[in-house]
Amino acid sequence: MESKLNRRIFVGAAFLIIGLLLTFDNLEIFRFNLPYYLFRWHSILIIIGVFMLTVRDKVGLGITLLIIGGIFLLDDMADYYYWNFGFNDIFDLWPLALVGVGLSLILKRNSHKDQYEKKSFENELDYVDELAVFSGAERVVTSKEFKGGKLTSIFGGTSLNLTNSDLAWGTNVLDVFVLFGGCDIRVPSDMNVKVKVTAIFGGFSDERKVINENDANDGKELVIKGLVLFGGGEVK
Repeated sequence: MESKLNRRIFVGAAFLIIGLLLTFDNLEIFRFNLPYYLFRWHSILIIIGVFMLTVRDKVGLGITLLIIGGIFLLDDMADYYYWNFGFNDIFDLWPLALVGVGLSLILKRNSHKDQYEKKSFENELDYVDELAVFSGAERVVTSKEFKGGKLTSIFGGTSLNLTNSDLAWGTNVLDVFVLFGGCDIRVPSDMNVKVKVTAIFGGFSDERKVINENDANDGKELVIKGLVLFGGGEVK
């Protein structure tokens, strides 16, 4: 848990610094004269890859996005700096696939122990970890001891239905990350839900029309937290 927190802090600090530098450049407080190739679509793939690799522990997907984004970044850099390198030469970089496989195996081995420990005390039916990248993901949970989990939507949408479920005792956290996507969460009318999602150029709202009180649910709560960038989500 501590290592994941440290990685989140590192990635968050990186986004913070990059965002401030770009803002200063736009306001002409400091001029960096950044090359155009840093602001192409492949840069988004690289950012997503870093996030998936460091925060979400999606090793294979993270490395794949990094390789794809890096290849197109290299092609743009060749044009910018007049390197003797063409797009067809990218096929000469096929050994990097072996590098990616090696990194994937090493990182998976290091994270295997954490995954085993998590599964040893958490029922998979009580925990969700849904990922939607350029696609959609739907999950219906009927567990009576729901403990939370993660929902990640990147250029896609996730849907979580908890209407036939109940919470475990205590505070249960559902971590949401949305980038150019959407997230839909359906809950029972008597479930204690707190929304603590930060939205930047987007929104995340509680759209429940009726909220019923149930004494049996005292001591149980679902905290939905996370980050929404250029996207949206709601609790129904």
